[in-house]
Amino acid sequence: MAIIVVPTDFPTVQAAIDDGNTNAGDTIKILSGTFDGFEVTKERLKIFGCGIEKTIITGQPADPGGNGVVVLADQTILQGFTAQGLFEEGVVVESNHNVLTDIESNFNIGGFQIKGSHNLIHNCSASFNEGVAVEINGLHNCTIKCNSSDNKEVGFNFVENFNIAVNIRANRNGNNGIEIDDEFLILVKSTALKNAEAGIAILGSNNNIIGNFACNNMGSGIGIDGDFINNVIDTNIVRNNGTSGTGSGILVGDDAMDNAIRFNKLKLNTPFDLEVLGDPANNTFDGNKCTNSEPFGLCDP
Repeated sequence: MAIIVVPTDFPTVQAAIDDGNTNAGDTIKILSGTFDGFEVTKERLKIFGCGIEKTIITGQPADPGGNGVVVLADQTILQGFTAQGLFEEGVVVESNHNVLTDIESNFNIGGFQIKGSHNLIHNCSASFNEGVAVEINGLHNCTIKCNSSDNKEVGFNFVENFNIAVNIRANRNGNNGIEIDDEFLILVKSTALKNAEAGIAILGSNNNIIGNFACNNMGSGIGIDGDFINNVIDTNIVRNNGTSGTGSGILVGDDAMDNAIRFNKLKLNTPFDLEVLGDPANNTFDGNKCTNSEPFGLCDP
């Protein structure tokens, strides 16, 4: 397993990947500096930069679509660089069983787009992007300790089923902080602060939202919209949401049914800490510590 250095051994990362002597399992080390984008087409490569803001991927994109880094091969490890100023996504993953860690994606159209399955995204950040900052559009991916801030659209968008997110942060994004568009997401110990819409928007069924912070969002702190069922919203701290004047702390839509909203702590939300637009009997409310609710009586003293 060889160690290849860019630009010492090859002038570009793409040239290093494409060389006939580069094999699965090799390591490509990118030194400090500015480099063009690249496509990973060989399995089990390890591609390491010198760190965020030291190794910068910009300039010529990896593909005609304008993406910066595109992972097409399985079991790739990417670490330690910034992708910025690209025409589309900073980083796109279209394969499986990859690891992305310590990567920053800023000032692009989108930050990260994960289309494959069984990928780990760890300690990555996306800021000042024009579109969705982090889009998880595959199955069984795990997102841990990642940040999304100051993007014009959604901070984290979970589009497919069976994903896990732990200790992610969505701050000051121009739409929902964390948006869940499908089923069976586990979201724990995460934070949504000062987003322009909802902190956590649930647009699917069978999700578990446990032990999170949703505070100072202009819309609802946590919202279930539409006829979605079997979501669990448990032991979250929800404060000072609805700063635009609407939204409430936890907002349950008119047609939502069989959801469990329990043991949450709500305070200083507008217009209510806990608001149910439909019949409260259609969902379960238990042990929620709050000051006011609509209808009255959903708060525990």
